[in-house]
Amino acid sequence: MSGFERNDRIIGRKFFQFLLPTVLSTVAVSLNEFVDSIIVSQLLGSSAMSMVGMGSPVMLLFAVIYMMIGSGGSVIYAEYAGKQQQDRARSAFSVVFIASVIIGVFISVFGMVFIRTVTGWFCADDSLIGAFRPYLTVLVLSGAFIIPLQVIIIFFPAFGKPHLGTMINICANGINLIMDYVFIRFFDTGVAGASLATLTGYIAAAVIVVILIAAKRISLPLVRVHLSDLDHLKESVKRGVASALSQLGYCIKIYFCNNLSASLAGMTGLTIFTVCIQCVSIVSISIGGIVGAMAPLASALRGQGDFRGMRILMKKVLLTQTLASIVFFLMFELRPEFFLAIYNYGDSNAKSATAAIRIFSIMFLFRGFVMIFMYYFQVISRNVYAAVISITDGFAGIIPLAVILTRAMGIDGLWAAYPLLSALMLLVIVIVNHEISARSGGQYSGILVLPNEDANLPVYDATVPLEHDETERVVCDLQDFCKQKLTSEKTCVLIALAFEEMISYTADNTDQKSAAAFIDVLLKIYPEEVLMDVRSIGKPHDPSTAPAEEYSNVDVLRKAASSVEYNYVLGMNQTRIRIAL
Repeated sequence: MSGFERNDRIIGRKFFQFLLPTVLSTVAVSLNEFVDSIIVSQLLGSSAMSMVGMGSPVMLLFAVIYMMIGSGGSVIYAEYAGKQQQDRARSAFSVVFIASVIIGVFISVFGMVFIRTVTGWFCADDSLIGAFRPYLTVLVLSGAFIIPLQVIIIFFPAFGKPHLGTMINICANGINLIMDYVFIRFFDTGVAGASLATLTGYIAAAVIVVILIAAKRISLPLVRVHLSDLDHLKESVKRGVASALSQLGYCIKIYFCNNLSASLAGMTGLTIFTVCIQCVSIVSISIGGIVGAMAPLASALRGQGDFRGMRILMKKVLLTQTLASIVFFLMFELRPEFFLAIYNYGDSNAKSATAAIRIFSIMFLFRGFVMIFMYYFQVISRNVYAAVISITDGFAGIIPLAVILTRAMGIDGLWAAYPLLSALMLLVIVIVNHEISARSGGQYSGILVLPNEDANLPVYDATVPLEHDETERVVCDLQDFCKQKLTSEKTCVLIALAFEEMISYTADNTDQKSAAAFIDVLLKIYPEEVLMDVRSIGKPHDPSTAPAEEYSNVDVLRKAASSVEYNYVLGMNQTRIRIAL
């Protein structure tokens, strides 16, 4: 047995490094949803906020597009990077980005040409059409900017630079927030000022991105694309379809529930439902941040075949979601009146609205886990399973459940349908996952349904410190493992030598006092070769090209190994060493 075991020193640290930027990026996006509503409701009243709610399916439609190609594309980009296939990773990004520009422009042009028809789709109240159409017109136009920019932002964590996506989102939505107030208060634009502010924010963000690229402060991995590269787009759509269906389903259920709440309780019911949905936007900040940090890391680990690393990552993810679920549930249960106040809801039905929020917020104990599993199944290529979860959560579950419960309970049944659906879905997911593992004949295990390693494949999997005093003990530990699995003493010495020189080179390029002064090593002994993957956090350092005169250890490493492949993935140094047997 190895004296060193794998721990979460690197993967856990990297997850939390990604978590804050992705949460902040989600916060910035959510400004479009609930801060617009707050400002509109404070300046123009709660009925104007309802118009923003009527227009929300348009923003959700944009999200369907950029989530479908963006989230799927970022997953396969990270997976190719994990496999050391950088050329394929670059072409995958390029074809997805070009598609996002074409689709964004097409949607905006189509919407502008048929704006009267589109207005009728979303606004059934003739008295509101005059105010709603200008709002919708500008909102449709903004799609040409929102879709490509959000695709870029989704990819940034896979590039190992989540902070850049956060910066772009903060710029776009910070400007949006300021211009909301300016357009409505000083230019008297009415509710249309909210969509003008959104358009202004994204135009400004697009200009900032172009300036940063021209100044070489950021770079996008764009390459010339060919017809054969369309396969990347097809695969991106396949991987991202569950995310898209989630957004599309959300759009359908919001449209349905808007009409259901209005039919049951008039404008009061619609306004209470709108406030409940704004609460979902707040909680989505946490869920979106966790998913955004998880997906690229899990994809890269899967590409590398590091299933134990995926289990370590998902343990962190689920624990973080558990804490977030409890916090948000208590927040809405204990102070629902606070959220009514920020949306300027203070009429005689405030007691009903408070009860609605308390019932509705029970959902937050369950739904985050459902969303995490949906995105996780995209990562592990269980696309049909992810799509079923997405469709059920979107509209196939909530519509029949809401109809049944509202007939039995009145409008309170609408608030109860949301937590009941989420709880049932999570229960079914847990049961189904265990059944898949149980019936796989040992191929998969656990709730994550990850592949089990071949019992006949020798695997050395450990996290080791980069301390000079520990190097000899670590190398001896690895060599002892190899002696137990290999008959050739010479090969065991060669493997240990390559590992020792890799540790030495990594230590030379890592701050020994930092919390990141560890490496993960995953060694697998195949019949024809030994494959050693070494991962570390820190500045890029490539042993495959480092000058031998400056680093004598890499010269020894390259001579000991059959090949040394390097990639800087998600802010981590990833080196693959092959030694022929």
